Amino acid sequence: GLKSTVTSKSSKVSPVFKLQHAPFARLRSGFDKMKIDEGGYCIESASKSSTMRFCLSVSGTEGSSSASSYGDISIPKGKLYFALPYFGTSQSEGSISISKKEGTICVKQFGWNTGWRREESRILGVFRA
Repeated sequence: GLKSTVTSKSSKVSPVFKLQHAPFARLRSGFDKMKIDEGGYCIESASKSSTMRFCLSVSGTEGSSSASSYGDISIPKGKLYFALPYFGTSQSEGSISISKKEGTICVKQFGWNTGWRREESRILGVFRA
């Protein structure tokens, strides 16, 4: 789950909250779309920094009848994990303050890259909030 993406055992993690999301993700500047089933988010707080982590369950683009797979690039069915620096909540506006720089998008897959068969995070790309 989402809490298993926390990077440090010494980090404090908020409860996982349900994420309100659009029914579809826009791909390739809106030319294609991918169904989003559900999502959640939590805040990981370390001594000097915090990270907003969120996860979306998606239908993927593999085996799609449309041209959602672009060349040799496709998004697997399952969960996509996102991470972005988090700066807290503005008391006056009641809004959150997150980084406007790039965050990472990952999938979890089993692999042998370290010599041991285990679940690994693999970076798919980056996003901007």
